[in-house]
Amino acid sequence: MPDARGLGRFAALGVALVGFCYLIVLGIGIGQAGLGDPIRDPVLVAMEVLTMLSAVLYVALIAAVHATRPVERARCSRAALVFAVIFAGLTCAVHVFALTAGRAADAAPFDWPSTSYAIELLAWDGLLGVSLLFAAAAFCGPGLRRAARMSLGTTGVLCLLGGIGPLIGDMAIQRIGIVGYAIGLPVSSLILARWFRREA
Repeated sequence: MPDARGLGRFAALGVALVGFCYLIVLGIGIGQAGLGDPIRDPVLVAMEVLTMLSAVLYVALIAAVHATRPVERARCSRAALVFAVIFAGLTCAVHVFALTAGRAADAAPFDWPSTSYAIELLAWDGLLGVSLLFAAAAFCGPGLRRAARMSLGTTGVLCLLGGIGPLIGDMAIQRIGIVGYAIGLPVSSLILARWFRREA
């Protein structure tokens, strides 16, 4: 499936690039607002657009993994894709709301506790974490396959651990999830990009 491998490499590099861009924009926002105050526009708008772009690219990446997986791992990659689609749909809906109706109503959708933020955490900590674990299970064997399996699995576990924070009311724990999708996901994507290139 050369087309799927090409799509996978493109999507993997895209996820990594968007992730690194997000970290840069986040750093700019913190530099302007400080750690105590919320990040404001236009930096916040850029962060929300990058978040949606990352989610869409992630779906494309997992679709490519599913298209190129070993036959015996089809159930794992299919489950990863299903959770990826739900994850992307939820997070895109939340950020479209934040960019449109949320601003018109002068709401703060990402201040905890809020319904929008809870849905966002469900998407990034819960659904993404489960998708990553299933994606990890789609890789078997040594070498880059093992590296992909380990990196995806570790990132998925970090995301799920972050989801414990809002469940017990300690948002400091949620930062574990941030480490997962802000650092682990781009690193895993670079490994997948290398794997897709080798397979092609």
